[in-house]
Amino acid sequence: MKILIIGNMGYVGPVLMEYLSSKKIKYDGLDVNFFNNKKVKNLLKKKKVHQTYIDVRDIKEYQIKKYNAVVYLAAISNDPMGNEFQKTTFDVNWRMAIKIAKMSKKVGVKKFIFASSCSMYGISKNKFKTEKSKLKPLTSYAKSKVRSETDLKKLSSKDFKVISLRFATACGYSKNLRLDLVLNDFVTSAILTKNITILSDGSPWRPLIHVKDMSRAIYWGIKFKMIKNNFLALNVGNTKMNYVIEDIAKKVTKIIKGCKYTINKNAPADKRSYSVDFTKYEKLSNHKKPLMNLNDSIKDLVIGIKKEKIPNNFRNSTYIRLNFIRNLIKQKKIDKNLRFI
Repeated sequence: MKILIIGNMGYVGPVLMEYLSSKKIKYDGLDVNFFNNKKVKNLLKKKKVHQTYIDVRDIKEYQIKKYNAVVYLAAISNDPMGNEFQKTTFDVNWRMAIKIAKMSKKVGVKKFIFASSCSMYGISKNKFKTEKSKLKPLTSYAKSKVRSETDLKKLSSKDFKVISLRFATACGYSKNLRLDLVLNDFVTSAILTKNITILSDGSPWRPLIHVKDMSRAIYWGIKFKMIKNNFLALNVGNTKMNYVIEDIAKKVTKIIKGCKYTINKNAPADKRSYSVDFTKYEKLSNHKKPLMNLNDSIKDLVIGIKKEKIPNNFRNSTYIRLNFIRNLIKQKKIDKNLRFI
């Protein structure tokens, strides 16, 4: 079995590559290499990965035909990015995912794994969302995932199985670290400033999943034998890892001593609030417990963050994806459609 990972040099990709290597799975990578991360390049060299540097919008059929499965991680990765680069978000997250899925099906790829998101539920009003719940995407990012799932389901067939993994909010250390994720932000703030500033009123719900558990889920999806259905959309996480934002901050302050948190009590209500039921995934995968619970995730971040040279004003740094992309545009390395010049 050989796998193609599209978007393998982002936040999740480096952790996934290490996980697949531990399972003796052969894989190649395809990525535009926005971040030009030395640690990730060293990982590629160490794992002897055959890496193709190419914009996902330029992929050709011949680059896909020798694989048993394709894992589509490529994405404009969060709500602020989606708001600022709406067209490109839909191009990369939806249109190209479908185009590549069609090419994959044509050349005989048997399985397509799509990295989706629980954010498509939008707001849950204290009810745990299941795969049967109505989708209410509130942002361009979430809407792009919904459109992809709709079209992927139509493409699926007995010879082209599709699994859409609706991931909880990612967290944890990666060689290509992101700090625009709630737990990663809180831990970094706690280490650098001894204070966590919650920008909302602290009441929204978020399910969390460590990147190692995301990687385990992708590996499971690759190996899972789909008999009854050609398409499977699955909430991926652990039901016990649904948290109110304030409780996440409290947990961080218990582990990182001398840290406190503050809440913006005057903040408008955050409509992006959802708790999610992961029972179906837990039963199908037999992953009853996460590899990394909240305590483990915090400790993992503490170790990793201390290795990084992160400025105290990290929210204005290139560890925030939107800042990184804006910086590339300012330097005239990429255009406003996020293509290299």
